[in-house]
Amino acid sequence: MGAVNPRRLGLRLAVGFLIIALLPLAGLAWFYLHTFERALMATVLQNVTSIADKKADQIDDYINERLADARSFASQAQVREALSALVAAERRANRAAIQNPSTTERTELAKLGERADYHDVLLIDEGGNVVFSLREEADLGTNLLHGPFRDTELAAGFRQAMTFMHIDLTRFAPYRPSGNAIAAFVVAPILQGQHPIGALALQVNLDTLMPVVSDRTGLGTTGETVLAVQDGQTARYTIALERMPGEPFTNRVPLARTAEPMGLALAGSQGRGLLKDYAGIEVAAGWRYLPALGWGMVVKIDAAEAMAPLHAMQQVTAWAFTLFLLASASAALMLGRRLVRDETTIAAQQARYRAMLGSMNDGVALYRPRPDGSEFVLIDINPSAQRIAGVVRRKEVLGLPSRVAFPGLEAAGIYAAFRRVHRHGGRETISPAVYDTGSTHLWLESDVIRLEGGEILSVLKDITARRAADERIEHLAHHDGLTGLVNRHNLEILLQQALHSAHREGRRLAVIFIDLDRFKIINDTLGHHIGDLLLVEVARRLRRDVRENDIVARQGGDEFVVVLTAIKRAEDAAPLAAKILSALGEPYAIDGERLHTSPSIGISIYPDDGLDAGTLMKNADTAMYHAKEQGRNNVQYFTEALNVAAGERLTVERELRVAIEEGQLAVHYQPQLEADADPFARPCAMEALVRWHHPRRGLLAAGHFIPIAEESGLIHAIGDWVLNEACHRFCEWKHAGIGPRRIAVNLSAHQLRNPALLDTVAAVLQRYALHEDELELEVTESVAMRDPARAVETLQALRSLGVTLAIDDFGTGHSSLAYLKRLPIQTLKLDREFVRDIETDENDAAISAATLALAHELGLRVVAEGIETEGQSRFLRAHGCDLLQGYFYGRPEPAEFWTARWTEGGSAELTRTRNHSA
Repeated sequence: MGAVNPRRLGLRLAVGFLIIALLPLAGLAWFYLHTFERALMATVLQNVTSIADKKADQIDDYINERLADARSFASQAQVREALSALVAAERRANRAAIQNPSTTERTELAKLGERADYHDVLLIDEGGNVVFSLREEADLGTNLLHGPFRDTELAAGFRQAMTFMHIDLTRFAPYRPSGNAIAAFVVAPILQGQHPIGALALQVNLDTLMPVVSDRTGLGTTGETVLAVQDGQTARYTIALERMPGEPFTNRVPLARTAEPMGLALAGSQGRGLLKDYAGIEVAAGWRYLPALGWGMVVKIDAAEAMAPLHAMQQVTAWAFTLFLLASASAALMLGRRLVRDETTIAAQQARYRAMLGSMNDGVALYRPRPDGSEFVLIDINPSAQRIAGVVRRKEVLGLPSRVAFPGLEAAGIYAAFRRVHRHGGRETISPAVYDTGSTHLWLESDVIRLEGGEILSVLKDITARRAADERIEHLAHHDGLTGLVNRHNLEILLQQALHSAHREGRRLAVIFIDLDRFKIINDTLGHHIGDLLLVEVARRLRRDVRENDIVARQGGDEFVVVLTAIKRAEDAAPLAAKILSALGEPYAIDGERLHTSPSIGISIYPDDGLDAGTLMKNADTAMYHAKEQGRNNVQYFTEALNVAAGERLTVERELRVAIEEGQLAVHYQPQLEADADPFARPCAMEALVRWHHPRRGLLAAGHFIPIAEESGLIHAIGDWVLNEACHRFCEWKHAGIGPRRIAVNLSAHQLRNPALLDTVAAVLQRYALHEDELELEVTESVAMRDPARAVETLQALRSLGVTLAIDDFGTGHSSLAYLKRLPIQTLKLDREFVRDIETDENDAAISAATLALAHELGLRVVAEGIETEGQSRFLRAHGCDLLQGYFYGRPEPAEFWTARWTEGGSAELTRTRNHSA
């Protein structure tokens, strides 16, 4: 063995000492610093969050106090009388009286402004005239609806208050009369009975909110509270910023580049974290959305300042390791100093945790149970618990029994929870609990916990606001959100209860079903906003005109239901229905528009027209539709005949659906002959007419079922099928070298309005290789004139496809010759009503002759339909009619009939058919 190298041994011993002593110490130091960092970060973030919560509560309290001031003063008779006097003076054109109300009135209004630091107090009459201003700024004497300040937040708040009859705070924005000072307005309607006579407006300048915002308690030297509001696709900072020059409301940043905490706050979320602020500096931030202002709030402190204790600790640790390496003998001393420093740090952490507990929104109270468990002595309480319980001085309740310190605990059931948790351990939650001390009435949620040392910890949360929100949601579940009336679901419940009462007391009951005429036109033309305001006004008039014990509900859309819960005779419903008819027919002044509508009203009576709610509603609805059929704007009682007719329509509709599915429909064809052609030759054109082979009623013409098909929407399926079938048959005739040169198919109003019509026609033309003018589409005069501009556009598009167009039943509608000239038509069909009596009625003969002359002047050919006699045919040929159609030339027959005639040369049979028809 070689000699031991003392140098190497010393080196090894030194390395071994370092490994044994340094590594555990290094691991301990790392663990301590890591734990300290996490605890410090959690403490800082919790502190920032608590401060943000506290500021949010202070802002909410600030706003609620202003709303309460407005509500209180607007309801005072003195303010109401002052407004009435000012309005009366204005009407007398007494400007001096308007600007100088009585000393008492001005003093009271001045007290209100001084008490809550209101910049200005204004009174506005019903017409929007500012009749009083405490500061007599430029808005005094102007009109908020039409004057120079009509686009201000004051004007918007006034309109909203007068429309919805509630108090609200407008947005903060620059206000010109106050030198563009940033201001918001609390606007409250002033009511005379139930009628608004004007409004009280309290001007709140942003400066009065700044003490809450600028308070930096707990935020160190770099802390800051930032407020912003979303303005379109930008965020506008509503207060001056320390690290960005500019006055309030002047700094704007695109939302995409807004600092992440403010972006999250404006998106409606709340939270906390270590993020970059608007200046790109890393900060510890807590963010909230302030719904009362519509603003986002960020409370922040620079991470460098917040984490300064950690940085200091890291430096100390580095020096400790350096000193340990230089002189291991001083390790004990350094360790002692570190322990002392640790104790100091822990004490500082405890102080911070104490501060955090003090800033918590939840109330926390700590109790020590007496040995016998009969009472619990309060030993600590945080400020939130003081606020919730209404405790003014903390020292006054410390050491008191729980039921003495907080008199409402026992009635709320919380004291009983103390005893149960004290006996059995664990935790228990009491929710909801009503805490009532006479002067304080709250809804609470309480968690009761037994700690390891036997103490009882009570965590209280004030859920009064949440409870009110739940009640609001419950109200919305049973009432219409727009009008505030009973909704459809609640109507069923209330109507059923009213029926039980009527049955029990032997009374009658009336269900009045109301539908607004032409409401869709107003909605589509002026927009849904105007339509909504109209519905709100209709609801107001209905509530005004019915008795207090009657039911007024919105069924949906523009349908309303009124239930008269106690009438003696069916006729007793008529006066109120007439009153509603008159009230809803009066003009409506909506958002500067003068609108007109009228109701169609149907009435069903219990027990005459039904014994249950469903039957009465159905029968009232049927009567209402009968009122619409009678020309709208009238009242109709339900009768059994209406029910039978409605049942018949439903039966036909149901059977028609089956007919479409089972192929019961057929197409018959009637010839159109040229006036100078051989009567026995093949026709110029064939008109396709749909028929129904009804299994019980036999062959039905289109007039028996087409109107019902149009009402039910089945006309689209029927129309497409007829078009396809007729073109298919025409194609077969053409390929066989027989048949007409053109096929004519009728279009209904619904088909003409269908956006898919052009694609359908184009597909049929391509499918059967039809050339230009081989397909003719017939539209009745009344359909074309219902919406002339739209008809012109659609018909021009059809004409561009190569389709011939005809106006059917010409002369029976209300045509405008100007529009007739614009229609891209090639054919007029003279209605059978004029053809029928042309041999005996000079007027019909004159009209027919004039129509023929007019059409030829316009370059149109004329088809006369309904020809049944030789005399009619002779007259029309003599006046130059182009095409002739009617039983005299052939009845509508199936395609097979005409194919047989044309292929077999059945002229004699055709002659017999004509003679039989004549």
